[in-house]
Amino acid sequence: MATYECSLAGLIIGTAEKDAILQRLIGICGNEAMIDLFEHEMIFSPTVQTPVGPARNDDVVLRLQSRITSEHDKSLKNRQWYLCMQGHPEPQRGRSVTVRPHVRVQLSGDVFRFMRSLGYSYSFEIVRKGHLIAYEKLLRITITQSYKLKTKVDVSSAVLVDQDQEMWMIEVSSIPVAQEQVNTMAEQLNKFKALLNGVVDLEIVDTRALQNRIHYT
Repeated sequence: MATYECSLAGLIIGTAEKDAILQRLIGICGNEAMIDLFEHEMIFSPTVQTPVGPARNDDVVLRLQSRITSEHDKSLKNRQWYLCMQGHPEPQRGRSVTVRPHVRVQLSGDVFRFMRSLGYSYSFEIVRKGHLIAYEKLLRITITQSYKLKTKVDVSSAVLVDQDQEMWMIEVSSIPVAQEQVNTMAEQLNKFKALLNGVVDLEIVDTRALQNRIHYT
């Protein structure tokens, strides 16, 4: 059965604004609901290009995600990896939140050999650091900054993508739900958005920025 993720996002500039949002979120969700987040994501694309034509539009990237909670986890082989596929977002017409197909499954064994067996090769990677907060076991709130790696797969070499200003991304996303539950989850997201009025504006992300197609060169 296909599952869908609903989400809203916003930008935060500066420590004072971030701290104000964290205080509001702790008041809403509870202090025990927040943990530090250190996430490594590796993006893979098809090894062989699909010939030019309609079928090429069906090509999508796949993502390997892992959370780093200790020094032990900094080694690739010691981590728990998840395979994530995010589909193309639905048209915004009539939608108050971003909606897109979303599949995330736990992997075991040699995950990189598995990716090669799928016909996928490493493309690039990113690290996100910040905070993760859960709300009523329905919503996942992250406040993060993005990092690039100076050395491939070495998370200890991570440096901020934008070092000129302190910018944070806040994303509120739902647990994956069946299509018939999307409207209910959208209502839940909009109720949560109202709770953050005055500290951050959560908005739909332009669907053009979320297209998961491969742009071959």
